[in-house]
Amino acid sequence: MKKALQRSALALCVLTLAGCGGGDGNQLSNGGGSGGTGGTTDTSAKSLEVSASSRQLGSSGDKPVTISAIAKDANNNTLKDTTIQFAVNNNGTIEADSTTSAGSVKTAALTPGLENPENRTLTVTVKAGTLVKTLDVAVIGTSVVLDGPARIGLNAPTTFTAKLKDSAGKAITNETIKVSSSLNNALTPVSGSGFVTDANGELQFKLNAAVSGADTITVSALGATSTKAVDVSGDDFALTSTNKEIKVNTAEGITMLWTRNGQPQANKTIKLAATRGNLRDLQDTKDLLSVATDAQGKASFAIKSTTAGTTIISATDAETGLSASLAREFVAISPTALNMQVEQEIIAPEASTNVIAVVQDDHDNPVKNQVVAFSFNDTVGGSLSSTTATTDSLGKATVGYTAGNASSAKDGVVIKSTLQSNADIHDEVKLTVGGRALRLVLGEDEKITESDVFYTKTFGVIVTDSSGNPSAGKKVNFSISPLNYYKGRAVGCGGTAADGTVIKKWVYAAGSSASAIANSPVKCPNEDLDKDGWLDLPNEDTNNNGTLEPTHAATVTSSGVTDANGKTTATITYPQSEALWSEVRLTATIQDSGTEFIESTDFVLPMLAADAANCDVSPPNAISPYGVANATGTDADCKLP
Repeated sequence: MKKALQRSALALCVLTLAGCGGGDGNQLSNGGGSGGTGGTTDTSAKSLEVSASSRQLGSSGDKPVTISAIAKDANNNTLKDTTIQFAVNNNGTIEADSTTSAGSVKTAALTPGLENPENRTLTVTVKAGTLVKTLDVAVIGTSVVLDGPARIGLNAPTTFTAKLKDSAGKAITNETIKVSSSLNNALTPVSGSGFVTDANGELQFKLNAAVSGADTITVSALGATSTKAVDVSGDDFALTSTNKEIKVNTAEGITMLWTRNGQPQANKTIKLAATRGNLRDLQDTKDLLSVATDAQGKASFAIKSTTAGTTIISATDAETGLSASLAREFVAISPTALNMQVEQEIIAPEASTNVIAVVQDDHDNPVKNQVVAFSFNDTVGGSLSSTTATTDSLGKATVGYTAGNASSAKDGVVIKSTLQSNADIHDEVKLTVGGRALRLVLGEDEKITESDVFYTKTFGVIVTDSSGNPSAGKKVNFSISPLNYYKGRAVGCGGTAADGTVIKKWVYAAGSSASAIANSPVKCPNEDLDKDGWLDLPNEDTNNNGTLEPTHAATVTSSGVTDANGKTTATITYPQSEALWSEVRLTATIQDSGTEFIESTDFVLPMLAADAANCDVSPPNAISPYGVANATGTDADCKLP
């Protein structure tokens, strides 16, 4: 019966706090203390029902599956108070919905987990006391697609492309793809990164067939597989060129030779294509879509590009589909600009970050093979991994910076880079050593606002690192809990004081009798000793009224993210009738690098000053919701209902 009464009281509180609004004014307040909330397990559950909104979960995780559970007693009545626990295997993620904790149906959101789009089966386990139920949900949608020619010649390295995507069609990067040939023909990645997908979720590799016949190429990753049948003919069908690196805006000659059993294949039409650049005749006078082989089975053409980067050139026999490809790279050679960046602008003491110099030409092409010299200035004993680095195909030269064991001022580390071939091309970048959100400060002003039956008050939070630099983009979680409550009432406004002057504001006192007026409101401690929100201990209800005091009188925004200045705010909303009668604790929490930082402030819910100064209207908090004190106005009043 006591728990039923307590739940009714909490439900009334939730309904009371359903709205909020605005207006301006000053606050009245009268004190501060500590508290918390929690939950208990009802062991009377006799059965457990579990369901899923779907037995299939997209690998992208953008549409979670909802897991629902209901605990019942022996008569199949649903139980609201039973604690239900959710768990999942295979690196999935499941998060219980806190908004359903007070109802009969408890729910949780199931996702594949961050950066885990593998096709697999997740087993969800749901527990209520000793009752256990499981169900399986299949993670689906990740696919790998293999593109390439259906027919190639012997000893002619040919490029194939595997594309890896999740259920939403999003490219999956930096993932290893397993590649195999049923004839054990040689397979080599085009990139030096190995069989790993690039920024577009693609992997390019070459098949160099030494064995003819029907080959099957298989690619697999993250539970997805794709195959392609490739006919390896006895033909010698290959593309060659002199240079592996081709200067931009310069034509490079390409030669194709086709023989079958040593016999040239003359007068064959060969279709041409390239992923970058234009295919031209050898005189660089016109574009080509195809060429014809001569009496020696040979055909020649050129390729030219205005932009830097890799290209795949392919040649395909129009009649049989026999194909060959050639990988080359266009490079810029005339640098005009150097731009620096760091992977992290704020790092912790003794931590490291990469420093990157990007070299480009006057058309923004990355310039490869340029030597960049690095130097730095700091006061924290840091170091660079190297004094020079050479630009790669993306025009990037990279070195590592490792901080010393002290914190710097904001932008206290200056790293410079200079192009070794031209000292006039240079740049610098700044970073800060400190980084961790080690300080959390809560503050407030004197203003509150009102709307309808509610007051609203805003608190400010500042998050800084160990050097006092603002920490931007940090999520701060907020909670509010009851501490103490007050008994009393508003009296005296408009009356006459002992010296004959008129009292011009409401006075908050223990009671209405002459002796009680002289006493301040009586402060009573939180009856919820174990801070679990339930009346479940014999010595908790000290005033024997069947409920716990105080109630949860205020709500707070659940979280905020700091701006560029390390600032965010929390908004407290509460009924005007609770002002001055409830003392609460506002807590701000932040997680950073596995460490939790906490700051809290205790205060009595304030009252708008104007509401206390109007003697013609009774104030909204004229009588404490917890009752008035007797004539003595002592702590003994807390034991009275």
